[in-house]
Amino acid sequence: MPEISEVIAYPLDLKLTEPFETAKGRKTVSPAAIIEFKLSDGTTAFGSATPVKYVTGEDVQTVLDAVELCAQDLRGTDPLRYQYIFQILQDILPEDHSARAGLEIATIDAFCKVTGISMCHFFGGATDQVETDVTISICPPEVARESAQRAAALGFRSIKVKVGVADPEEDFERVRAIHEGAPQCNIRIDANQGFVPTTAVSFVNKLQSAGIPITLLEQPVDKADTFGLRYVTQNTSIPVFADESAVTPFDAFRLLEQDAVDGISIKIMKSGLSGALSIIAMCKAARKDLMLGSMLESGIGLATSIHFACGTGAFKFLDLDSYMLVADRPFDGGFVAEGDILKADINAIGHGSSPMSSIAKHP
Repeated sequence: MPEISEVIAYPLDLKLTEPFETAKGRKTVSPAAIIEFKLSDGTTAFGSATPVKYVTGEDVQTVLDAVELCAQDLRGTDPLRYQYIFQILQDILPEDHSARAGLEIATIDAFCKVTGISMCHFFGGATDQVETDVTISICPPEVARESAQRAAALGFRSIKVKVGVADPEEDFERVRAIHEGAPQCNIRIDANQGFVPTTAVSFVNKLQSAGIPITLLEQPVDKADTFGLRYVTQNTSIPVFADESAVTPFDAFRLLEQDAVDGISIKIMKSGLSGALSIIAMCKAARKDLMLGSMLESGIGLATSIHFACGTGAFKFLDLDSYMLVADRPFDGGFVAEGDILKADINAIGHGSSPMSSIAKHP
């Protein structure tokens, strides 16, 4: 069997199609790190890390440093022993969540390429397609209305709206404009920690009183405010999901133990593949719903999330629209996008990513 002979990582700035603004700031590029495993038989496996500092405390340089730190321990290992590799990564990089996620992706890509299967089948092969929403970031109401109209014309049935600015009235007008532009679409709200608990509740109540169909509220309050999350959950009639509050399986366990949320939003860049599987198991046991999201990721990261979602079949909500938001497309993602339907290429070995190609195929 081939062994991992070389581990390398390099930075890659992904330009966005337009500025992307949340309650935590504004971006025009998404910094990422690409990870490559060279195997002794000449195979190359790919991973990708997209760190977001306010979520995991990492940046691209810390990811590159983390990969270098564990590279020697990974050389000579058999990629089929992926649980052994995962344990090495956990031992060496306990707090480098996105770096560990990128290395886990490369590990499973290597496993799949050696065995000749797709990641979708590796994770269970539950289905070969999922439905995603599309995200509208913080912007003026007239811009949001036009974006919603375009999304609906492309076939999207769910729109995720970024809120949490200093003026809740500005947020309200943006959401209302989106509803007016795409009245047939469901709307999901993501505050990125931008509200205090009472403001979150009053904001939801105001939207509902206006007849705007809200199906989900994501991370309304500060990630450390578990009591506030529980307050919002208990005082609104729509599902409340934790995102930044649930980085690790232990975080998710604590939230579920305190019945603080209705569901958990998993991102592979937070928990890694191994942690995501643990969170799925806990949420199923607690009878809580699951959402899978992504950062503004390369085709490698997004394709992995799509194959993970299809393979596990575990998610009620999907927010995997970065192929719409990232302009630079240096990796083929091994999936096909048709409106809001993402189809995993189950004939692709691994996640199907290869350098210098397009991120997704659009018929």
